[in-house]
Amino acid sequence: MSNVENNQSYGTIESSIPAGNAPATATRSALAKPAISFVGLSSDQGLIVSGGRIIAAMTSNPAYPVPMPSLAVLSAARDGFIAAVNANDRGKLAIAARNKAREPYEAALRQLSMYVAQHCQGDLVTLLSSGYPAQRQRGTVAQMAPPTPGNLKVRQGPSSGQLVGRCERTVGAALYQWRFATAAAPTAYTVTDTSSRARVTLEGLVPGTQYLVQVRACGNRGSSDWSDAAVAYAV
Repeated sequence: MSNVENNQSYGTIESSIPAGNAPATATRSALAKPAISFVGLSSDQGLIVSGGRIIAAMTSNPAYPVPMPSLAVLSAARDGFIAAVNANDRGKLAIAARNKAREPYEAALRQLSMYVAQHCQGDLVTLLSSGYPAQRQRGTVAQMAPPTPGNLKVRQGPSSGQLVGRCERTVGAALYQWRFATAAAPTAYTVTDTSSRARVTLEGLVPGTQYLVQVRACGNRGSSDWSDAAVAYAV
């Protein structure tokens, strides 16, 4: 596959990538802590993706031998939320059911973050191995990275197997990088090469397949967190 916008090939596939980017120089932080703002701020689909990433990252992770709550509890809450989202026909009852199903899912993610905070012992690498992003701390390179791009939109392209993504340009961003995965394998991302444009055309996608697309901004002092995922079907 090739990136039509820049005539460049996609990068490598990432598996179970943390939602937040962590430049190597950010390890100067003395005490890393998990960030949980994504729990309340993420879209429904974004929260489903984040939970799947955390479950995959913590499964058989020796740094977290006995997660509390258990991964089985988190998975059950996530499955219930997915079912409520899929059944949502935008009617009042369906929306209420979705919101009700989101509550225990959010609670499980917040509770698990406290377990991660205790067991990572402030080590950034150990924290990120859990699938949780790290809080940005004053004076770190991560804090001076560009903000996460907003208003991400993805639509079908003019040709079969194409999706076109756009986002708002971000102050302090010199380049943009995109990644995408299928909804069936939401932690196995393919990453594009960086581009100076806040737009990308993804090609060679499988028609009839649902894709999750994210973008981040890259500047002289690091990269932003990945955006929430936008969802679209390739045709």
